Amino acid sequence: NTGLLVGKKNREVKNILLSLDVTEEVLNEAIEKKIDLLITHHPIIFSGIKTITTDDRLGKLLLKSIENGISIIAAHTNLDHSFEYGINRHISDLYGLKNVEILCDHDGFGIIGDLETPLNLHDLTRKTKDVFRADTIKYANLIENITFSRIAISSGASSDYIEDAIHKQADAFVTSDIKYHEAQKVLGTNMAIVDVGHFESEFLFLNPFKALLTSKLQSAPHTINIYVTESEKPIFKYI
Repeated sequence: NTGLLVGKKNREVKNILLSLDVTEEVLNEAIEKKIDLLITHHPIIFSGIKTITTDDRLGKLLLKSIENGISIIAAHTNLDHSFEYGINRHISDLYGLKNVEILCDHDGFGIIGDLETPLNLHDLTRKTKDVFRADTIKYANLIENITFSRIAISSGASSDYIEDAIHKQADAFVTSDIKYHEAQKVLGTNMAIVDVGHFESEFLFLNPFKALLTSKLQSAPHTINIYVTESEKPIFKYI
């Protein structure tokens, strides 16, 4: 569900806030910063709704945005699909991948490419933590005595692309939200799965997204200020 989800199409915009999700904290920040437009990656409306009331969390968020004149756009699968400007391309650049290509030819999701210099297990996990600024990562089928050269990447919940990564001979598939039985698909193969967490796999794109929007809006008839949220935090905490 991508595009304008809340607001008027012809409304003038002066202040934009970028976030991964619409949350109470993000909306409060938007109100404080006098934001006209909130652009999120995840859509606040995923499917049909029958009522908008204060009886549930979604209704409260929608009413709060409307009452405070905050329009909402979701840049969801368009950022997931974009080979040149999307989240996965940014991650591949952080890894320094070369010879990059689309991971899933069927629907255009994900990226796969080759590391400039192969990494051992220790260096791959350290590099991954650095890329995603993660204190912990989860992995399956990582083998200590091999090197990793070919890396597949798909941010967000991407278990559907495990077979694509195996088919394209990835040494490791970096993604998130992998369930127990989904991870079993790599057992007996030469591919490892590295699960960095859903929030971590996408939040890192907000600053590059700001830079991209800034460059695209340079010809706007008036100054448009773009901010990256300072209030949004991961849902999960680790002990």
